[in-house]
Amino acid sequence: MKFLHKQYEAKKKEIIEAEIDRPAKIKFMTAIEFKAYKNGRSHRYFGGLFEESPVRFVVPYDANWIVVIEKGTHYQPLEVQGRCRLLMPMRGVRSSIASDAPAHVRALEEGAATSDEGMGAMEEGEGQSRA
Repeated sequence: MKFLHKQYEAKKKEIIEAEIDRPAKIKFMTAIEFKAYKNGRSHRYFGGLFEESPVRFVVPYDANWIVVIEKGTHYQPLEVQGRCRLLMPMRGVRSSIASDAPAHVRALEEGAATSDEGMGAMEEGEGQSRA
């Protein structure tokens, strides 16, 4: 599977913002989970399928966090462009809700203002497929 990724050393309550040019699965995970992901092993992450951009993730604890944007599946590759950045904590900002999240979770979704300042390019990557 092909994917885009970018690493941040982030602190609790900072915000990682990702932008995509089409619907895609975005995963926010720690460096340990990213290693498992790249090797095709079971891993834990925050996120899911997002249809709109930008996507904001409020960091739950200090760690090295990796943003992964999946470029489709092994059998159905997808050309996705993405970029992301780290924002300082902002009062009242919530994490974005994935479109494949349960209905009771999506009901909590709130919008927020955006800007392009400080957006960074993401690196290409490829991991082992579990299919």
